[in-house]
Amino acid sequence: MKLKYKIIILNVAALVLMLLIIGPLIVGITDNYNLNTTLNYLQSQGRYAAIYTEQYSLSKTISVFDVPQILEKDASYLCALLKKTVKCRVQLFGNNKLLGDSEDILEQPAKDLRPEVAEALNGNRSYIIASGKSRTFYYSMPVNVGNRYSYAIGFIYDLSEVDLMRTNTIRIFLIGTITASLLIIMLSSIISNKITDPINNLNKVASHFAKGDLDSRIHIISNDEVGELSITFNKMADNIQGMIQKLKEEKEKQKSFFDNFTHEIRTPLTTIIGYSELLWKTDSQEVKDKSLFHVTSEAKRMLKMIETLLELSRLKKYDFDLTFEKCNLKKLIEDVCDSMHYKAKRSNVTIMQSLEDVTHDIDSDHFKQALINIIDNSIKYSGSSIIDVNLKEDDSVINLSICDYGVGIDPKDLENVFEPYY
Repeated sequence: MKLKYKIIILNVAALVLMLLIIGPLIVGITDNYNLNTTLNYLQSQGRYAAIYTEQYSLSKTISVFDVPQILEKDASYLCALLKKTVKCRVQLFGNNKLLGDSEDILEQPAKDLRPEVAEALNGNRSYIIASGKSRTFYYSMPVNVGNRYSYAIGFIYDLSEVDLMRTNTIRIFLIGTITASLLIIMLSSIISNKITDPINNLNKVASHFAKGDLDSRIHIISNDEVGELSITFNKMADNIQGMIQKLKEEKEKQKSFFDNFTHEIRTPLTTIIGYSELLWKTDSQEVKDKSLFHVTSEAKRMLKMIETLLELSRLKKYDFDLTFEKCNLKKLIEDVCDSMHYKAKRSNVTIMQSLEDVTHDIDSDHFKQALINIIDNSIKYSGSSIIDVNLKEDDSVINLSICDYGVGIDPKDLENVFEPYY
């Protein structure tokens, strides 16, 4: 087998093996985390429901001996009230039977009590996860009323969202494995060609030397490609040294390019992660809509950056081209400040804007990236509670200033501030 195909096969095999090991591990960890989060949520809601049930029954009775009649009569109503808080189906059990259900389904004989319900009626918290088209989390909590009557509250929590997340994670890894394998095959083919082609060419030259070229310098003779390369080494030494130097320079260009790209792509990722976390924490529909807008906007911008990277890689160019077009600077700056609003709010920072309506030719994506980086750094590092963003045009001169009132940059570092990654 040729060296080229050995390189491709080994690289693809190593990648697939790594993903096959990491993929199931990450899927399992993610799924367990989601299940534990659900369990913790139901446990906290179960404690609340138990206290609420006890207080409700005692508040409706004159004597503790009336508790069974009250709970049996109001069980479904109580379950419906708890459902609004717990956000899942709620059941109340007592005397080995179903007393009430937030879904108004009461036909359940004693022999059909679920295992976790029976355990809760014995005074122990319990849960089971049932499989099916989508998994269901059954959690039961014991309830003791007046240290005399024992009941159990059951939660039936649909895990369809958790299952969807697990399915999406598996799908992402499968697509990632296929995509990465194709990229590895392409890159390995390019690299292997660069490795083997010079060897084959040098072998042809060595054959000409062997036919009578007295200028040849042959000191090592072997039967492999490295030996054949060594035969012509002395003659080709200077040229090879020049080629190696060029390859090093090309590698440095590539490294610098990909380092810059990695640095630039962190900003939209940070914004996406920030608003994704906000979606979990807020109940405001307006905040959710705005968060989803910014997540979608930043995701599209990141996709555009990745597409540009792939195009530049295909063309073997290692720098971004600027595309200038008419843009409303006020609108663009307002969008940036709006996207940074919630991050600033979490850090107790207020972004003040004083913007004139100015239109100019700019590269909007790179201009937006620069604004986000500056404002983000100000939020994280300045210690200032206010950031002023001012835009005005005076005699065809556009002035944009972003000012905070924090610690500033150490004077000794200012001379190096434009060095990459300083």
